[in-house]
Formats: sequence, structure tokens, C-alpha cells
Amino acid sequence: MDIITTYTPTDRQRVAHEAPNRYKLYGGAMGGGKTKFLCEEMKALMLEYPGNRGLMARYTLKDFKDTTLVTLMQSIEPVLLVENGHNKTDHTITFKNGSCIKYTGLSDDDGVKTLKSFECGAFAIDEASEISLENFRIATTRLRWKLTDGSHPRFFGLLASNPEDCWLKDIFVERKGGPDYVFIPALPKDNPHNPPEYVAQMRKDFGDDELFIKRYLEGNWDDIAQGNFIISRDSLEDSVGRDIVWENKIGMGIDVARFGEDETVFYVLDGGRYITSHFAFKRSTDETSLLAQKFINDNDVQITCIDDIGVGGGVTDMLGSYLRIEGIDGVNVGRRSDDERFFNLRAQLWWHAREMFKAGKVSLPNDPKLIRQLGSVMYNYRGSGKVIVEPKQDTKRRIGQSPDRADAFILALWATSKISFPANDFDRGGIEIIDLNTDGYGWSKWTTI
Repeated sequence: MDIITTYTPTDRQRVAHEAPNRYKLYGGAMGGGKTKFLCEEMKALMLEYPGNRGLMARYTLKDFKDTTLVTLMQSIEPVLLVENGHNKTDHTITFKNGSCIKYTGLSDDDGVKTLKSFECGAFAIDEASEISLENFRIATTRLRWKLTDGSHPRFFGLLASNPEDCWLKDIFVERKGGPDYVFIPALPKDNPHNPPEYVAQMRKDFGDDELFIKRYLEGNWDDIAQGNFIISRDSLEDSVGRDIVWENKIGMGIDVARFGEDETVFYVLDGGRYITSHFAFKRSTDETSLLAQKFINDNDVQITCIDDIGVGGGVTDMLGSYLRIEGIDGVNVGRRSDDERFFNLRAQLWWHAREMFKAGKVSLPNDPKLIRQLGSVMYNYRGSGKVIVEPKQDTKRRIGQSPDRADAFILALWATSKISFPANDFDRGGIEIIDLNTDGYGWSKWTTI
């Protein structure tokens, strides 16, 4: 891993001007000086290339003004700016050498519109875990600014973030982005501007919360999978290829998408055991419905649960009303749950899946994308004590992909739970259950399409 591990002020210039990597993540912990690094480096790039143009952002403009902008203005000596160089209306900071920094938020359409139309020589995003991978990619396309002499400055994309289980970890920390990407640790123990007792006081304040210490004091990106995630990584890993009993309860879950990078996903399960799946992009509701009909017929599916919000409603109507297929259940995950423990049906479905994983009743395919999505959805509690699951868009923003596979798998588990065979479900009093997939009869539920 290409990691720069020195943090003295003079090294900021070396990092900014000598590191070959175009995109840099200052990933660390509280008090690590991440924002200061970001501001100092952006200032240096504006000074080195007269007439340069920079863009700085956070998820919300208010947060930028309250935090990053304060550090930025402390980093830029007033003598470097033109008279009234900070235009708070236009959100611009203008240097005497013709360089200019514009700042914005990226949480609304106006901020994203600014990003899409703004050419620059460098961009800097503070608390980058709050923004989506899509917006980061848009920012990389804006590195095209030309200086007044016709040349280009050295292009840089600068980011800062505390450890979070999101797309930053994949691209920067695990270096899946390639040689253009570098991860630069920024820790409180290496920040010479912290008070001498800063780290010791933080350890005292955190007490025995080891997870918090590792994440926010030691800047450890390896332990971020712990916390209030619905399904633990350990239970997911233990479920891959697990040998569980065939139940002859065949259910299917479908998560429907039509546009962009989101997937339309089919999962067919027998109880908690994976049978088959299918993934598609940009298919019409008619195409999705006909493919679902084929899956139902080929796998003897008894109940099909479909995310009924949005375009999924068209698939539900097509299968149930037009094709008259039995066992079609349009699931509005936003509706109120009939279980008082949960804020809505989405929370109830995910909690049902959580309990199945904890009980060892799920057998997963070895699909890293599915496993990542299942382990990345978070929950919390409303004031009333009800469990609530984060919106799908929040998960997408954190991990850089929509959890379509996870949602379809959760729906499939829910579908199989609705299938009941009284003759088969009674207490067998110790009678051995035969797994027909492995007893030599040759019966198999594994299918392909």
C-alpha cells in the first residue's frame, strides 16, 4: 500500500507537489489535522499556479461554512488576497495572482449543478464519506482548467474523512482505485498543533469503548465494519456455502430498477438456502415481468415478494393482474409494521433476516457484492424505541452502490417465511430430516438461466 507516513508542516508541500498520485485521501481520526492538510494544500496549489481555480465542498454548505471555511480562512494570510477577496455571496475567495477558490455544498441539486459545470485545477472535499461515489467521479471530470498562458496546472483531487465503511475504503485504503490514488494517515498523535495532553484526555473520555478508540483516535479502518449494522460480518462469512436443510419453501425476492447504475435483482431461495439469481440493468417493466414469470415457472416458486415502491409496482400489477400468476406479493416497505418493535415494514423485514443469520439458517452464495451490501445497512432507534433502518439512498451514499442485491435477498427470505406446510412443520420428535439434495436421489434445486 502506498502510504505517506510523515506529517510535519514542511511535508505538506512535498505531499502536494511531489507525490505522483492525482487523488489523495487524508484519512485519520479526530484531531488528526485532516481539514488543515486539505486547506494548506489547496492554498499551495493556488499560489504555485497563478490563475488556478479550485473547488472546495462538504455535503452541506452550512457544514462547510461552520467548519472547513473557518480553517481555510485561518490558513490564507489576508495579504495574499485582493481587497474584499472573500465574497460571501458568491462563495469565492480570490487571490492577488488571479487564482480563485469556490466553495459549495453537494447535498442538493444546486450544489451538484455547480459541480457539473465548474472547471478547475483542483478540488477538495471535506468529510468525503458523506458524499456519493457518483459525485466524486463527477468531480474528477472537472479537472480540466487551463491557465492564462495556455498550460495546465498539476491536477489534484483532495479528500479528508474519518474512517467509515464506504467507497473511500475500497478505492483509497485498499488501493482498488489504482496508482493514481494514495491514502495518507492523519492521526492526532502526529499533529504538532494539538495540546500535549490531547490524546491522553481522549482515551480517558472514551473509557473502555475500544471500537470508538480504534476508529476515532487510532484512525483504524479495519474495525469499521462493527457498530450498528443490522447483519454482522461474522454471521455473513459463516453463512457462505453453509449446509442447511432443504425445506421445500421456494420464495423469490425482486428489487426493480430501470435507470442508471442500479440493478434489477432476482433471488430464489428455498427457506434460507440460495438457489439461483439474476441481475439486469435498464430493463422495461414488461421485460422484467416476463423474466420473473420464467423464474417462477422454472423454479416452482410459491411466493414472490416485490419491492412495490416506484417501478416495482408495475411489475407487481403485470404479474398479478395481467399474467394472473398466483403468489405475487407487492411489498410496500415504507408502510407501518404490524409489529410494535419496528418503525415500518422495511425494518421488520431486515430484522427478520438478521435473526435468520444469527440462528445459522441462511446459506449464501460466494458473492462479494451481495455480502458487502448485506453487511452495510445500518439501524437505529426512534424516540419511541422502535427499530428504524436507514433509507436506501443513505446506504448508497456511504458504500458507493445501491444495495439492490441485499434488498432482493431480504425480500426472498421474507417470501419463504410466508410459506407454511402444516403437515411438514410439526415437531418431528427427533425423527431425522433427510436432505434430498445430498441423499443420492439426485434431486437438486440448483438451476441456471
